[in-house]
Amino acid sequence: MKIQFLGAAKEVTGSCILIETRRSKFLLDCGQRQGQGQGTESSPGLQFNPREIDFVILSHAHIDHSGLLPKLVAEGFDGEIYSTVATRDVAELLLEDSAKIQKEAEAGAEATESGVGLMPMFTEEDVALTIDKFSVYEWNVPVDASDDVTVTFLDAGHILGASISVIDISGAGRLVYTGDIGHGHSPIMNPPAKLNNTDFLIIESTYGARQHPTVNPKESLKQIIRDTYASKGKVLIPVFAVGRAQEVLYILKQLYEEKKLPNIPVYFDTPLGAETTSLYRHHQNYLRAQFRSSFLKGENPFHFGTLDFIRGNNRSLDVASSEEPCVVIAASGMLTGGRILNHLKTTLEDPDSSLVFVGYQAEGTPGREILDGKKRVEIAGKEYEVKLKVHYIPGLSAHADADGLFSFVNSASILPKKIFVVHGEPENAEALRRRIINNLRIDTFVPEMGYTENFMDREVVKVVEKDVHIDFKPEFTKVGELEVYPFVGALLKKQDGIHLISKEQYIGILTETEEELETMLTKMTSKEGLEAETETAEPVEEISELAFKEKLLKYADVGIFSKSRARELKNMLENEGRDATIAHINKLARKARLYPLDATRQEELRRVLVAGINSFPQKARKLFNEIVEK
Repeated sequence: MKIQFLGAAKEVTGSCILIETRRSKFLLDCGQRQGQGQGTESSPGLQFNPREIDFVILSHAHIDHSGLLPKLVAEGFDGEIYSTVATRDVAELLLEDSAKIQKEAEAGAEATESGVGLMPMFTEEDVALTIDKFSVYEWNVPVDASDDVTVTFLDAGHILGASISVIDISGAGRLVYTGDIGHGHSPIMNPPAKLNNTDFLIIESTYGARQHPTVNPKESLKQIIRDTYASKGKVLIPVFAVGRAQEVLYILKQLYEEKKLPNIPVYFDTPLGAETTSLYRHHQNYLRAQFRSSFLKGENPFHFGTLDFIRGNNRSLDVASSEEPCVVIAASGMLTGGRILNHLKTTLEDPDSSLVFVGYQAEGTPGREILDGKKRVEIAGKEYEVKLKVHYIPGLSAHADADGLFSFVNSASILPKKIFVVHGEPENAEALRRRIINNLRIDTFVPEMGYTENFMDREVVKVVEKDVHIDFKPEFTKVGELEVYPFVGALLKKQDGIHLISKEQYIGILTETEEELETMLTKMTSKEGLEAETETAEPVEEISELAFKEKLLKYADVGIFSKSRARELKNMLENEGRDATIAHINKLARKARLYPLDATRQEELRRVLVAGINSFPQKARKLFNEIVEK
């Protein structure tokens, strides 16, 4: 196959990836670029011939992933668009809204002195034709998209209907595209599915360098509202119409019912968000079981006493001009348009009011400027001074953070051959790339816009031998009538023939010479060596069980132990304690080369082990020494 990155490369917008196989040419997403001056004022040209595209695989409905589909259709695409049922229904609302915004922008420009209108990227008629091309499926259903491509959707845990796309390509292997994946702690959406065994992975990196704080977003929002209400100000919450809007409503409903909020009006001022919210009732099978139970009981999990859905724009302007303390939830989430602008014009310069960001702010958007501390911003052609209080609650983000992204990769029982990191600003994408390489030693790459990875003409090398020596015990699994052992490792050529070695053994060969390993392991496992080190080394402070555990987990993070070994040691620490773990490490060290350490790490690990042994109770120390002698 051939992979070309045409969007969301070193940026968080405009997702579009072109895949070419021997028999097919298709797209993963086809999204609009947002922020950085990208809006309805320009109609970007497609970087390929739409008539040559056989089909599109759509991960989810957000405009930065779906927003150019009607343009694709208008310019000649006549294939199918594969997605989940919910993604199609949400995409229909978002694309129709986008077409209306473009139409209004065109009319507004024509009314100016120049009289020159803006050419829309697509029309509402184009949207209708686009929706007709959707071919929709539920999760975990393999779909033959072409003669050589099968796609299966898994739950991404991001927004309603969002999917991880598992793409099996004849002759090329398996490619997994995450789209956007959730953090797993949403009260509404399920955690993302675990990574299937795959050959190639394309993963998002929106928060690749950041951790979501452990602060409870519900408590944060409650405190902001209470403090602002006490100052008689307004709380503005810009949201995306799908995902964030519904989570904010759900949290406010909980706070209201728990009587933790003052009796303050809450205005939901986004008609698109209101329509999208109704879809949650129709697609309950995509939601967490606990959340779904509200619908099954005949309740509405988004409605509460002080909530008021605003429909007409005149009513929106009335609320904006009013001085009453209130909470306003409105789109757009990055302040690039929508009714949130009505409220910003009257509130930005009010020091008693608050602006609460609950989602990612892309570079170049007004939201990002305010979040970065800019004191004067332009809204709808007029400059305003930013005097209101600015808050950010990242715990409400629909994206996994740095740990979540890494854990997703690390969850695979067989790791990918190569990983491409997309949908992240450079520092986030690069941070995730480094972490994967340092800890999992997988070939990981951050593509530039337009970069092409060509696997079409790569030579396949076959090794033919009479006998292959297997230097570990494979555990075969029954698959139908066959016994299969999926394997990641290396072939080692020795005098007595070809040896099949595990990944851990291969890493050991790469990182240490035989003499260094023998010296280190002898010293670590010899009773005399340990006693000599204890006598001659500087005094080592005794460490607690918890500190020892943290040390060993740190070694796993930086790749001192193999992935499987790190898991084994972590479980042993949890279940059997430090003493048993140290004994186990030393026992294993005599049997195999498990420690690909440089000299500094060798010394650090030795000192921790010595400190751990010195802090044993006398009985445990005696038992440990007996094990070493054996």
